[in-house]
Amino acid sequence: MKKILKYLKYTLLLIVIGLIVAGIWWSNLQAAGDKCRNVSIDIINSDSLAFVTQGSVFNMLNTTGLNPEGKVLSQINTDDIETMLGRSEYIENAECILQANNEIRIVVTQLIPVLRVFNGNESYYLNKDGKRMNASSRFHADVPIVSGNFANPADALMARPIINHVEKDKALKDLITMYTIKDKHNIILVPCIYGHVINFGDTTNVENKFAKLKEFYKQVMPEDGWVTYDSITLKWTHQIVAHRRSKKKKLEIIYNPEEEEAAPSIESIMVSGLNDASALKNQSAEQAKDTAAAKAPEKDKNPDKAVAKAFGKKKNN
Repeated sequence: MKKILKYLKYTLLLIVIGLIVAGIWWSNLQAAGDKCRNVSIDIINSDSLAFVTQGSVFNMLNTTGLNPEGKVLSQINTDDIETMLGRSEYIENAECILQANNEIRIVVTQLIPVLRVFNGNESYYLNKDGKRMNASSRFHADVPIVSGNFANPADALMARPIINHVEKDKALKDLITMYTIKDKHNIILVPCIYGHVINFGDTTNVENKFAKLKEFYKQVMPEDGWVTYDSITLKWTHQIVAHRRSKKKKLEIIYNPEEEEAAPSIESIMVSGLNDASALKNQSAEQAKDTAAAKAPEKDKNPDKAVAKAFGKKKNN
């Protein structure tokens, strides 16, 4: 009798296991034929940026044949969808999630620009990882401007230690309008003060160099005059070198960002009234073209006076 009961127990156990396996198999078989009922798209940071819309994401899905709606779930490759969307210059990251209700949820993070770059005839934005997004008249991001001639578009990021310091200091942020990278040892800062540039050197000793610059603006410029010097060099550890201009001339920049239909090139900016004191001064003036759109406050008709006030000493008349 005990043997019979033991036999029945094992038999029932095998039957239960078989039913479970059959249920899983049947469920998978049914699921394999299920189709995607709906696709939802969430755009992260859409309040502050407008590079990507739900419509543009659907357009990318349709043109690549990767729109999952109506497709059998087993035939949908979410990795392919993420890779395709991630190739877009406007998208920083994309996630494709298969949900329990047979819906696909796509979460897209728009590219977050940290710099506007003018590289020769090209103009584009960069994110923190160096991903490039071409500039367009359809949108504008208020980010620091960097110019130069870069073999690698992401090389403009080398100035970020300087830029990050400036962005955290209100007086410096109001002062510096853009950055020009000659090479890694000669990063040029273009201030809103008329007619001079700042050779910052490389990205070492950033805090110390800016402390020296502030002292120079407080102690020297008000005494000697705000248009006395055409360049200030901070690249050496224990000294500031300031070059006097030989002749004062008016700088005029002709550029209206509201009228651009495509991203302007450096050559599209016309600069007149400069002497030929140095190639550096000419270049900085040319690169200052985007200052009006990105940094220089329109209400301030006298930036020299504003800077003098910001750095704690009034300009002598």
